[in-house]
Order: sequence, then structure tokens, then C-alpha cells
Amino acid sequence: MPFALSAMPFALCALRSSLSSLRHALCPMPIYPVGKKVFFGDSLLYKTLTTVKPYKLIILIVCFALTSFFIYRTPSSTAVKKQVPLTEALADIKGWSRSGSMPLDLEILKALELDDYVNQYHSNGNDTISLYIGYYLTTKKVGAVHDPLVCFPGQGWVISDRQKGKIVLNSKLMESISYSSMIVQFGSQRQLVIYWFQSYDKTYPGTFSQKLGTLWSKISGKGEDNAFVRISTPIGDKTLPEAHETAFSFIRAFYPVFLQYIKDGNENRDRKSEVR
Repeated sequence: MPFALSAMPFALCALRSSLSSLRHALCPMPIYPVGKKVFFGDSLLYKTLTTVKPYKLIILIVCFALTSFFIYRTPSSTAVKKQVPLTEALADIKGWSRSGSMPLDLEILKALELDDYVNQYHSNGNDTISLYIGYYLTTKKVGAVHDPLVCFPGQGWVISDRQKGKIVLNSKLMESISYSSMIVQFGSQRQLVIYWFQSYDKTYPGTFSQKLGTLWSKISGKGEDNAFVRISTPIGDKTLPEAHETAFSFIRAFYPVFLQYIKDGNENRDRKSEVR
């Protein structure tokens, strides 16, 4: 129920546009001294109701109707338990072997309210990738993720060259990943960081679009799984395009495995949403 209230901005936008005209119409008629005659045709309420443009009232009514639909139509959150932990599911990525991991501090785990996570390294023999995924089973914790634009500067990293892009995985099936990227530097260390916010089987470069996507996914009956995915690779002596290609090569191998993990246990929901 609280999550569905995120639809309220849609109604508030329309409300704001017509609020100045509707202000008096929505208020009770003023109280006049006893014995004073008041003609309804001359009252402010009557004049306001007869001068408000009809399309504004229609927009307002539609927005409130949609908000009510979102609130009462959205089912309660239910977690779908996974058969294996995320670390085990991502142990076998074609062309990339796991070369180590780094457990998160208990304080960080508590702050992020994670249902599962991975924080590990992968190597193809020449290049190294750092993979972090904060995973959530329901929409209740959407927004718990700390944005990298806040975390990295807080740890002393300098951010530059922020961009957004899309990686096409399968043009025939129209599969792609929408992501954000940036260069971070700490002393002599420079890294390329690519990240996105996962909402079931869709990806988004920012938190706001993820919340909207997660709301729609829940309303349409799909899975509630959501996550934050961050992939980092040292730049070193590479050019920036070479560093991007290293990260993209890993993503092309990793993402199909990750997407299958997301869908595991949600097959029944997917079939029901397709029927609808």
C-alpha cells in the first residue's frame, strides 16, 4: 500500500495547475451576518464553478481515479525465495572466472537492508572486473540503495565524465541495458564505473525511473525482484574506449545469467501477466 502512494505525484501535478481556480470552489461558502440577503448567482462559489475550464476538471478527476486504481489494484508484496544464493548462481560466467570476493561490513548490510548481495572480482586472464549487486526480493525496499554519486565522493573518490548509454544484447529480441557510467579517481587510481538499477527484467539508469518501472511491474503482476548493479574496471594504461569494451564484454556474458536468476521462481507470475 505505501508503495502505491508513489502514484500521487501524477494527481498532484494536475491539482497544482487548477488549484488557483478551484480554491474557492472547494471551500464552504462564506458565513454572512444574520439578516443579510445573499443571492447564489452573485456568490464567488457560483462564479468560480462557471468559469473553471472543463478540461482541467476532467484531468483532475482522471488523475484521482488513476491514483485510486493504483492504491487498490496493487497487490501486497510477496517475496519469491531463490533456490540458490546469488554468489552461487553467478559462479559460472562464460569466459570469466571468479578471482575473489569481499564481504560487506555488518553496518553496511544493516543500512542497505539487503536480501542478498555479491561483491566479488572476475578475471578473463587479462582484465579484472569488480562486480557488486545489492539484491531485493520485494518492492518494499525500493530506494534503499545508496546512489554511487553520493557514495564515491564520500569515500574520497573524484567523479568525472558522467554519461548515460545503452548496451544492445540482442537486437532481434530487443534486449538491451540502460546504464549510467562515470570515471572515478582516487590518487593515481582511475576506474570506469558502469551501473544501473534493475526492476525485474528491465534496467534503468536512475532511481526515479526504476521506481516507476517497479510500480508498473508490480501492478501488471510480474515479479518484484529489484537490484542495484555496479561494474568497475581499472583503466590503467588503457584508453577509455578499451576500458568500456572490457566492461561491455563482461556484461554481455554476465547479464543473461543474472536475468535467469531474477526470473527463477517467478515463472507463474510471468505467465499470468501475459494472459492479462
